[in-house]
Order: sequence, then C-alpha cells, then structure tokens
Amino acid sequence: MEGLRCGMILIDGLGHMVSDESEQELHEFARKLGLKRRWYQDHPKHPHYDLTTERARQRALSLGAEKVKATEILKRAWWSNENWCGG
Repeated sequence: MEGLRCGMILIDGLGHMVSDESEQELHEFARKLGLKRRWYQDHPKHPHYDLTTERARQRALSLGAEKVKATEILKRAWWSNENWCGG
C-alpha cells in the first residue's frame, strides 16, 4: 500500500462512502456533507453511507474524498481485515 495515506474518505463508483481510519471519521465527514446519521448503512460486513447523486459525490471529492474502485474499499476501509491504518 505504498504511497497511500491514512485518514482518507473513500468513494467507489456506486457512491459507497467509507473511511480508511474509523467510523467516527466517516460520520464527521458525512456531517460536513449534510448527510443525516440515520442514512448510515450499518451493514455488518461493510458499513457505509450511500451518496446517491452525482452532486453529492462531487461535493465529497471537492472536500478531499478519494475516488477508488470497489475492490479498494474492501481492502482499505476501517473495518477491513486488510486495513493498515489502525481502524
């Protein structure tokens, strides 16, 4: 994972938004976007927020989120067994 840094919000092509560091970081970023906490998808295997519009995805990217492939989310999200950021 050379060249990658921790503390990133990740978004895949379907608009799934996760953090590579912590659930708290994800909720804080979602709050900046104006997302409601009840929209959090507390799925046991891959908790996330859904960014359902292109406008929301673009706003997240403008605030520093990183667009990645879904396979990257599965590797880098805070809940992943492969995560190296300390999630």
